Amino acid sequence: MKHLYALTALAFLTSQGCKKDEDKTTSLPQGTFADRSYYVVESGDLERSESVLKGSGAVVFASSLNAIPSQDNFALEFTVAEGGSVALVAHSDANLNDGLTVLFERAGTELVATLKAEGAGTADYVLNGIDASGTVSLAVDVHNNETPAHVLIWNAVTGAFGEEDAIYNSEDDADAPGVGKGTLWGLVLRKAEMKAVKRDEPKFSEE
Repeated sequence: MKHLYALTALAFLTSQGCKKDEDKTTSLPQGTFADRSYYVVESGDLERSESVLKGSGAVVFASSLNAIPSQDNFALEFTVAEGGSVALVAHSDANLNDGLTVLFERAGTELVATLKAEGAGTADYVLNGIDASGTVSLAVDVHNNETPAHVLIWNAVTGAFGEEDAIYNSEDDADAPGVGKGTLWGLVLRKAEMKAVKRDEPKFSEE
């Protein structure tokens, strides 16, 4: 599959570095979604409320991750239009730069995942068992304390979160990129509607 959508979304991300980190950290958050305060990185045509983020744009959440080398789980619930995408950016700076990006793109009924970090990325990977034409519920582990970062993706609807239940495991991907360099995280939407997001302890741990 061509990387047209991935390149477009990546260009959208990297174009948002015009504001310095302190511009956000010294000002009040600009909104709340899913009980989490956030700053707007790119307004686009994003419709914002406490219960939904819809359209195209980007936000970074005010509450930071525990550390750069931390393990976290991100629960995501969204819908995405044909040709649209949702990107989870973990361990970034305040402009969503220098992070590890987990990009989900819709191609018909398929949901395609790619990872980006430190200037490298994976090939497109079709997530089995996910119907991208409906509401998508995923659980994403990002273990940024490993090099390269260990990313696992589960279909949250199944309720099974063992390593063997993952529909994507970056340890099986020879092209898995590096790690994120920061402690913030956020979302980039293109023609998508975010219904819920939650950060929690990792679903899987090898410790």
